Amino acid sequence: MTASALAPGECRILWADPRHRTVDQLSAVLSEPELERAARFRREPDRRRFLTGSWLLRLAAGGELGIRPEDVVVERNCPDCTRHHGKPYIGGVDTPLHVSVSHSGNRVAVALTTEGPLGVDVESVPAAPVEELVRIALTETERKVLEALPKAERYEAFARTWVRKEAALKATGHGLRISPHRVEVSGPEESPALLSWPLEISPGTVRIRTLDPGDGYVGVVAVLTETPHITISEAHVTDLHLPVAPTVREAA
Repeated sequence: MTASALAPGECRILWADPRHRTVDQLSAVLSEPELERAARFRREPDRRRFLTGSWLLRLAAGGELGIRPEDVVVERNCPDCTRHHGKPYIGGVDTPLHVSVSHSGNRVAVALTTEGPLGVDVESVPAAPVEELVRIALTETERKVLEALPKAERYEAFARTWVRKEAALKATGHGLRISPHRVEVSGPEESPALLSWPLEISPGTVRIRTLDPGDGYVGVVAVLTETPHITISEAHVTDLHLPVAPTVREAA
């Protein structure tokens, strides 16, 4: 059994670009189930994002645990089938190491903490109308907030709202098996917060924090914890084994 080097209340985010490594580099540390799943993707960009996320998860978890990426035990159990997908879990650790993976466009994120279950989500800001998604994903209150904004601002505002919902649902392991229109979050110009949802978990214990994925993207991480203060650190991986020194901030 091994233990994480993460401090209590710390949440670490690692970013990677799926274009920066070869398929062979990404595949070298992955398990057979991960490679089999990657082979099922028809589009090369989707395959690269999945491979990068799986590689980055092993790199990040191995760094925290002091073991090789290929020795990290990654478990994925889907409640609806026997395939190797769903929320990832790290096995063989003394203290639970909670992890989450997200990718969109040229951004791949992995989040880690020992504080509690978490979900990370990154999305590219849509350039096309999102009326259909607005209709099925937002509550009536959220739609009114969006419609009150200038049209040019609505795409990013929708993305900011969406990532808060998805990150919170990923933290519980439900994901989009719960319709996002049953989840209400704070307005896109307000500090991120979960206001209500159909789960017994108190919204007040879901800490949502804004991330910095770069221009054209929005992202958040949601941690299920009673702890009011979560320290967020973000780093971009620039070498196969070594992330750059992270930028650290204290988030209330």
